[in-house]
Amino acid sequence: MKYFKLLVFAFLLLSGYESMAQYGYGSYYDPYYGSGYRPGVDRRIDTQRNKKSIRKNKDEKPKDISVLMSDYLAKELKLDDFQKAAVKSVYDERKDEILALSQNQADTRDVITDKFRIISEEIDKEIFPLLSEEQKTAYQKIIDERNKE
Repeated sequence: MKYFKLLVFAFLLLSGYESMAQYGYGSYYDPYYGSGYRPGVDRRIDTQRNKKSIRKNKDEKPKDISVLMSDYLAKELKLDDFQKAAVKSVYDERKDEILALSQNQADTRDVITDKFRIISEEIDKEIFPLLSEEQKTAYQKIIDERNKE
C-alpha cells in the first residue's frame, strides 16, 4: 500500500508538471520567455485588428482617368504643357465610354476587350498629331507594349 501511495503521488506530481508544459512553464521551449506574456493560446494576432487598414477608404473617390493618363504620358513622353492639356482633353472626351465599359458586366470579357481596343485606337489617332517625331516613336513603343497584353 505504501508503494501504491508513492506511485500515485509521483504520478500526480509528474502529470501536473507535464500539463504546465503547454503554457511554457515546463522543461520545453518557451517562446514567451522574458516577454511577460504567458497565455495558453497565443492571442497576439488579435492586436492586428486595431491597426490601421492598408486598404483604401471606400469613401475615397477614384482618380480621374484623364488626369492619370495625361500625367503618365507627360512623364513617359516628356510632353510640354500644351501637349499635356491636349492629351487630357482627348481622354476627357472618352472618359464616359471607358468608365461605362469598365463597369459593364453584361458583355463577355472578349467583347469588352475589343471595345477597349477600339477606343484606345481612336484615342491614339487623336494623340499622334500632337507629338513630335521622338515622342511618336516612344508612344508607339507604349502602344506595342499595351497590345502585347
